[in-house]
Amino acid sequence: METVEFNLEGRNITFEQIKKVQELMLDIMFHVDKLCRKHNLRYWLDSGTLLGAVRHKGFIPWDDDLDICMPVEDYDKFLQIAPKELPDYLFVQTKKTDKYYKRDFAKVRSSKGKIVEKIEKDNERYNQGIYIDIFPNITIKNTFIYRNLHKILLKLKLKIAEQILDLNRFQKNFIRNFFISLTRSLHQGWNLDKDLLVVRSAEFAEYNFFIPLNELFPLKELEFEGYKFFAPKNEDFYLKVLYGDTYLNLPPVRERKPHSKKIEIFS
Repeated sequence: METVEFNLEGRNITFEQIKKVQELMLDIMFHVDKLCRKHNLRYWLDSGTLLGAVRHKGFIPWDDDLDICMPVEDYDKFLQIAPKELPDYLFVQTKKTDKYYKRDFAKVRSSKGKIVEKIEKDNERYNQGIYIDIFPNITIKNTFIYRNLHKILLKLKLKIAEQILDLNRFQKNFIRNFFISLTRSLHQGWNLDKDLLVVRSAEFAEYNFFIPLNELFPLKELEFEGYKFFAPKNEDFYLKVLYGDTYLNLPPVRERKPHSKKIEIFS
């Protein structure tokens, strides 16, 4: 890891733990990449992971998560295949495999450590192993109606399930699944000849954005910590949508903080 100053103030985390957790996430990613290549499943580096690949040829030095995206069809296949083929110390976490898990996207967790995100409590009832995030993606027609209909469906899912009604876990999951089905019904496939927008994190409102399909595909490989992983065709366009034109500039030291508040590495 390159020597770049960052800020661990207020975090019960050391520099050495950040380095170790990155090694464990890279191990998860190695196995995920291997499985995806074996079964011809598409994925690409996303968010800070893609930014790290471009700016640092690996992790952002203070980063303690790893994000990838998949077409929704490949995502569904991955969730079927991965539990059978990944090493035993890796756990594919969804609401189906971990009934207390709260997110609408999958994680692959490693039992070799534990990480507590800043929005979490220590010792949650769900698995809190070291992880990578996997976000399902759909495409929609590039029209005002489709763009706004998708946003409305996600906002309704979020508000009804979490903010408006006093529901138990089963009722919340029913509402989430209902709106996810409606959202997926907007999906238009992956035909590069059509004017389509990829909806990043199609089922998770907090990290949602649109990118033209022909700026994403065909995918290419980028170097990441000595490995080659798949990335968007036009990574510059993709990163400017996420972070603006100055994404190559390092933020001020006070803003260089990990996402988590506690890390444990198991021997």
